[in-house]
Amino acid sequence: MTDANPAPLPPAMHADRGEIALIVGATLLGLAVAAGMLAAGEADREATRLALRATARVSFVYFALAFTAAPLARLRPASWSRWLLRRRRAFGVAFGATMTVHVGCILRLYALYAPERPPMVTATDFLIGVPGLVLVACMTVTSLVAVRRRLADVHWRRLHRVGVWVVWAVFLLCLVDSVGRKETAHPFLGYWALVAVLVVAAALRWAAWRASGPSLPGSGRAVDDPP
Repeated sequence: MTDANPAPLPPAMHADRGEIALIVGATLLGLAVAAGMLAAGEADREATRLALRATARVSFVYFALAFTAAPLARLRPASWSRWLLRRRRAFGVAFGATMTVHVGCILRLYALYAPERPPMVTATDFLIGVPGLVLVACMTVTSLVAVRRRLADVHWRRLHRVGVWVVWAVFLLCLVDSVGRKETAHPFLGYWALVAVLVVAAALRWAAWRASGPSLPGSGRAVDDPP
C-alpha cells in the first residue's frame, strides 16, 4: 500500500544514523559469516574455501539490493521500495566492505597453498575478477559522503553507471564459469538461481528506464538515466 503524499527522501549527500547502522551491521554480518565458516571447517584450506564462497554470496545479496533499489521504487512505489531506495548507498558500501572480507579470504587461500596457486583459481578468475574488484573499490570509496562531496556530479554518475554494470557482468561471468568447474551439492541453488536473479535485476532496470519519468529524489542518481 502506497502513501498518498510520500515524504521526501533525505538528500544523497547526508548519512543518517540509520544508514550508518545498516552499513556497520551488514559488514559485521559478512565478517561473522566468514569467521563462522573458518571456525567450522575441518581443515584450513577447506574452511577458507567455504568462507570464500559464503562471503561471495553475502556480497551478492547486498549488490542485488543496491542494483534494484531505484527500478523497484519506480515500478513498485511503496513504503518498502522507498526505504530500499533511501538505503541504496548503505547496501552499496556494505557490498564493498564485504568484498574486502572476500578478498581477505582469497589472500588467505593463496597463503595456504603457497608457493603454488590454489587449484580452483584460474587465469579467467584474474581476468574477470581483478578489474571488477578495482571498480568495486572505486565505487565504494566514492560512495562515502566525504569523498562524494568532492567529486563532480557528472564524474560520479559516469563511474557508478558504468561500474554497476561491470560488476553485474563480473558476477554473471563468474557464476556461469563456475558451473561444472566447481563442486557443489546443489548447482541450481549455488549458481543458476543467482544467474536468474541477475537476469531479473537487469530486466527491472531496463523496464524502469523504459518507463522513464522524472528523477526520484534521494536516490543519488536519476532513475531515468540509461540503465
